[in-house]
Amino acid sequence: MKINWIYFSDTNSSPSEIKTILGKDNIELITTYQLERLHSLLRENNQSVLFLKASSLYNVYDLSQEISALYPHAYIILIMPDNMENLKKAMQMGASDTLRSSIENQDLMEVIQHAQKFMEHRSKLDQTILIPQKEESRVFAISSPKGGVGKTSLSINLAVSFAKMGKKVAILDGNLQFGDVAMYCNLKPKRTIYEWVKEGYGRDNYPISQYMTSCEYGISILAAPQRPEFFEGITDHHIKAAIEEMKKQFDIVLIDMSTYLSDIHLRCLDLADEILLITTNELSVMRLTQLYLETLETINIKDKVKLILNRFQKGQSLEVKKIEEIFGIDVYHTFPDQSNVVVASINAGYPYVLSNSRSHISKSVLKLSETLFAEKNNEIQEVKKDKRWYLLGK
Repeated sequence: MKINWIYFSDTNSSPSEIKTILGKDNIELITTYQLERLHSLLRENNQSVLFLKASSLYNVYDLSQEISALYPHAYIILIMPDNMENLKKAMQMGASDTLRSSIENQDLMEVIQHAQKFMEHRSKLDQTILIPQKEESRVFAISSPKGGVGKTSLSINLAVSFAKMGKKVAILDGNLQFGDVAMYCNLKPKRTIYEWVKEGYGRDNYPISQYMTSCEYGISILAAPQRPEFFEGITDHHIKAAIEEMKKQFDIVLIDMSTYLSDIHLRCLDLADEILLITTNELSVMRLTQLYLETLETINIKDKVKLILNRFQKGQSLEVKKIEEIFGIDVYHTFPDQSNVVVASINAGYPYVLSNSRSHISKSVLKLSETLFAEKNNEIQEVKKDKRWYLLGK
């Protein structure tokens, strides 16, 4: 694969530093100051990385939007003064990255390397794959207003449990700034939701599965952006489109939610069929959980909530019945406190339902997945009905 490296400027400024860094790897940078020539270069090769600097004849954002629409394969890097850099606006206008005029060589090298890896990975994808659509799917939002309660760990292990049941499962990392679902699985995604929003959103020939990372244990992850600042260009409309597309391809979609409320957070809750709200038997966590439940009640989605009590030990702090009285909602499921198993799993980057399947917490996760799946298919109600008729028959 040959990447077309292009530099365009309407100010006739020199790409000296960019050209020098690329030259060290014997990479040619084509420089042009004419828009007609730029269009010609972009038409010649659909694997193009474009450094775009405009401020005299053209508005750099408007020009980026025009080029992105005409050449969706182009990887556009906007170059602008420090006081004009706006990553969110750049992304909305079709850019993939930005560079400040005063950027240091090390940062410039990182931007170039990221562009190169992205283009190399994309060239390996088969754009003609036909993906069968699922007739039915289920969306679970794994949520908590408090960090560190085991939300991400549960998301991954519950996903693996569903996969063991023969289901096609996906995880959406809803913590767009500092999501670590991929890290928990010992993965380093080359493509994330950021690349999908920039390149695939609204385009039918770019299925979302091509931007997801598959695990060896049967789940796919739509990872959070590689850089925290990239989240600014992602909106709740993008999240809605992502979830709806994932529902067409997967039986189960799990959303590992962020801890803070936002338009994206609320959109995920709205699209979820069930909200698995994680809490622990600690006063600070319970206080935030109560506030969170009150918020959900005000927007009329509290009825979706299934309360999950994590790290529970009998005889310590409040009992389950007292917790239910406080929250005004039944505890749907409890997980035992086996921090040693969970921590070892996180450090190894391998789900404990696989590495330590005989542990109490692994069995508890498997039981939860079976219960959720049974409810979906009304199997629990059918079992109760059968038992009632059996007793009447006796």
